[in-house]
Amino acid sequence: MCSLFLRCFRGITFLTMLPLLVVLANHAKAQEIQEEFVGSGLTAKTGGYRPLQAEMNLEADVVQVAPKELGNPKYGKIEIDGKEWVFILDEPEEGDSKLFIDTNGDGDLTNDPEVAWMGVKRGGLTVHSGAGKVELADGQVGSIGLYRFDPEDPRRAALKNSLMFYKDYGYQYAMNIDEKEFRTFLAGAPTENTRLPIDRNGDGRISRNYEVVSIGKPFNFTGTTYVISIEGAKLKLAKATEDLPQLPLPPDLRVGKPALKFSATTMDGEKVNFPDDYAGKIVMLDMWATWCAPCIGEIPHMKAAYEAHHDDGFQILGVSFDSEGMEESLKEFLVEKELPWKQIYEGKGWSTTIGNQYDVSGIPFVLLVDGDSGKILATAQNLRGAGLSDLIGKELEKKKQ
Repeated sequence: MCSLFLRCFRGITFLTMLPLLVVLANHAKAQEIQEEFVGSGLTAKTGGYRPLQAEMNLEADVVQVAPKELGNPKYGKIEIDGKEWVFILDEPEEGDSKLFIDTNGDGDLTNDPEVAWMGVKRGGLTVHSGAGKVELADGQVGSIGLYRFDPEDPRRAALKNSLMFYKDYGYQYAMNIDEKEFRTFLAGAPTENTRLPIDRNGDGRISRNYEVVSIGKPFNFTGTTYVISIEGAKLKLAKATEDLPQLPLPPDLRVGKPALKFSATTMDGEKVNFPDDYAGKIVMLDMWATWCAPCIGEIPHMKAAYEAHHDDGFQILGVSFDSEGMEESLKEFLVEKELPWKQIYEGKGWSTTIGNQYDVSGIPFVLLVDGDSGKILATAQNLRGAGLSDLIGKELEKKKQ
């Protein structure tokens, strides 16, 4: 699926939970995992969010006290984990749009914290975004991110009457496993279906293969197999009866680390050795697919950078995540978009060999690599958007020095 504005992600299937009594080795000695509520900023810590949708299809009487001088109000409810908060989105024909949320749930939308809400024009359409607050149990207040697509956007006609939102609050957990501390963050409260992301190697990204723990399922990060259980709303850690092999660490793909070497055959039949074949140059490794909208959105920036800096030593190597039987449509796409750089295609989708080697679970996945040292110069955090060409130019200048 595609995470809005972010990346396309591999689908995840949740298996039926095993009874905890089967997997717990010594339930009586289970240790409670330290928990700390985080009222805002969880999205930045977890690296993404799950968008939720609130329909604006309610009548005005859902509100007891409304702000004065509303021009064109729409009414709806934000629902999170069984709780509800009424909101009003006012979109007058003239003037700025305003959003009000009944943070304390008393039916009065005049005594709540102000909602940050602003619009930005993109391609003739206006996208609004902001942040608000909701009052949770025990007096805790959590932040939520909010956004609204232009109701006149033909590509998103199904969202014409929708307000999008996501949880930006949650919990930080700390646990000691075999004398090593592990931390994790979770948006909202845990449930029996929760999967906990744990950055084992500290590289700032989460591997869905090597750094995710499912509650109730055994895991081995340190040489000993453990299981995390949930009792009420609390998480506990104990040794498991089942012994699993220790999971290897994911590849460390931070700036300054060596890129993983591979050999492959491009779509034109040429053998390529990465990154050795790019001596004297810098090369962008781009893992993408024709069905990935965020990938396609980056093509204009990549073409601009390629045209500006190719003669100075900038190359791109594409790795397609398109599925079996899509070779001809991929070739047509490359011709239509006038993409001159080489492409690797296996027709294996998410099982692409290079993707597995690099532990890729979300695309676009891009790295900028020095062809001489083989070291990573930049990651996706800096290799997106209109500033790409300037960044490539600066890296080439550094290489000349």
